[in-house]
Amino acid sequence: MIFLNDKNEVRAGFKFAIYVGFFLIFWVATGLALSIVVYQFPDVFTYNQLAVLALNEIALLVPAVVAMALTIRFVDHRPRQAFGIAFLPRWQCLLIFGLLLAAGMLGVLLVFCKIAGQLSIQWTGGQTSSGKLAATFGLLFLAALNEELVFRCFPLQLLMDGMGEWPGMIAMSILFGAVHMNNPNASVLGTVNTMLAGVLLSLAYARTRSLWLPYAIHVGWNLGLGFVLGFALSGLDIASLWTTNVTGSDLLLGGKYGPEGGLVATFIFAASAVFIHQTQYIAAAKRQLTT
Repeated sequence: MIFLNDKNEVRAGFKFAIYVGFFLIFWVATGLALSIVVYQFPDVFTYNQLAVLALNEIALLVPAVVAMALTIRFVDHRPRQAFGIAFLPRWQCLLIFGLLLAAGMLGVLLVFCKIAGQLSIQWTGGQTSSGKLAATFGLLFLAALNEELVFRCFPLQLLMDGMGEWPGMIAMSILFGAVHMNNPNASVLGTVNTMLAGVLLSLAYARTRSLWLPYAIHVGWNLGLGFVLGFALSGLDIASLWTTNVTGSDLLLGGKYGPEGGLVATFIFAASAVFIHQTQYIAAAKRQLTT
């Protein structure tokens, strides 16, 4: 049958379409509900960038969670543990491994910035209220979680089931890059780098079948780049503990979009993807998680 495979299960492509349908329905519904909140409290959101970003993240989190839950419950029927969204064995190790990898990527970035340009880092955390810093910190955690739920995890698994591992990862990574095209100061190279980062994070998921590793890499990179070091984060300027200023080639260092818009990031994301693909630790973790 066109809708069922030889195991009498709904085909992966139709599962993905159903997931997208659920997602769009609850995305619109959540957006309408939040628009009422904005209408009731216009002064809170008119000049508060963090409040607006928080609403955007809530508007994404609700449909991501609900669409996944409904599709798993009524269409897919696999337990959520199958998609790496539970506290499976070794999840702490994957979390730590991902954070250490992100720290290493940032260290390489700083070395390249020092070699390719003029680098200065100043403490600026005291110039921002502790409340704003805490809100920014929490928002970055939520943003990384949202993007991993939407672009990896369940929907990526469905694409890999239907298209094969690499076609599924590439398709999702292209979409991941495309949604960042409207970020401030976005460029072609920045979009390509975001797609490459998507491949890195997709590989981290595919090699472990756990959300913990890609989430740790993602949140570690975002927190370190934007919140700790104070670089522009995908074109966004956010509150940070330090502020890093780099002068040099925009082609190499990314210019106003931040390091993710330069060739240095291209190298870092590509090298990290190769590392994830080759390391035996990841293969061992996958075996323990799936047995």
